[in-house]
Amino acid sequence: MATKKGGLGKGLGGLFNANNVTEEALEHTKSVTKKASDTEQVERLALDKITPNPFQPRHHFDAAKLNELAKSIKASGVLTPIIVRRLGREYQIIAGERRVRASKLAGLTTISAIVRTVDDETMAAVALIENLQRDDLDAIEEAQAYQALMTQLQLTQAQVAEKVGKERTTVANAVRLLNLPTSVQDLVQAGDLSMGQARAILGLKAKSQIEKTAVLVVARQLSVRQVEALVKQMNAGASDKPEKVVSPYVVAIASQLEEKFGTKVKVNAGAKGNGKIEINYVSNDDLNRILDLLDIEVE
Repeated sequence: MATKKGGLGKGLGGLFNANNVTEEALEHTKSVTKKASDTEQVERLALDKITPNPFQPRHHFDAAKLNELAKSIKASGVLTPIIVRRLGREYQIIAGERRVRASKLAGLTTISAIVRTVDDETMAAVALIENLQRDDLDAIEEAQAYQALMTQLQLTQAQVAEKVGKERTTVANAVRLLNLPTSVQDLVQAGDLSMGQARAILGLKAKSQIEKTAVLVVARQLSVRQVEALVKQMNAGASDKPEKVVSPYVVAIASQLEEKFGTKVKVNAGAKGNGKIEINYVSNDDLNRILDLLDIEVE
């Protein structure tokens, strides 16, 4: 990779050219966020003068955990100073945003901090790599972090994968989630929709059906396997009769019936709420098996 960004600062240029980048990335993160050295002082800074890291990929903070930390801070104070950089008359957080948020919840007005000189690119890299390595981002935040690394540091998906110690397919699949409608991304971030379910829904040919299908998957608590089957059937219906809108609800019912009966099931829904269900069987024994599942006895 060509080092277009030669001024990454404090060894970061070498960091992104090393063979064993993940370990060096962690070491660099530690060097930027380490405790105060003998030549540094811990200062008391006003909380209203401290702003978040603009490159922070993490947008959601667990409220319960923040409240727990706030109680601890109220009882014992902030034990580890945050790391900031000066920006005009304010300070930007390099490390310690949870401590800042919890301190505000605890009613504090100041916090102990170490002020360091860090450039934008180093700050971006540290924020992204630290969060990715800690593995505490949700799937959408992780995808946004990968995208930010590619955009801000001009890296390919393969290069990003190498930097953070992931498979290239992992990065590619994560970034694909950003193609989801915002409402569906919200479901992923809320934990209602898993990354596997979201990836399966992305396979829909009829993109206009993505939001409705996502809502259905959450409402019916479909497994990843069921979602994949649902998408496969919806795509088959869309390709056979492109003018007909395939109902995700009807396809989901067919998929669940197929799992129950272990055979092909077709649900034909009429426009007025009527319709029919066709259950395939391959032999008399198979028919009897299905009848047993339906608790039907034929004399």
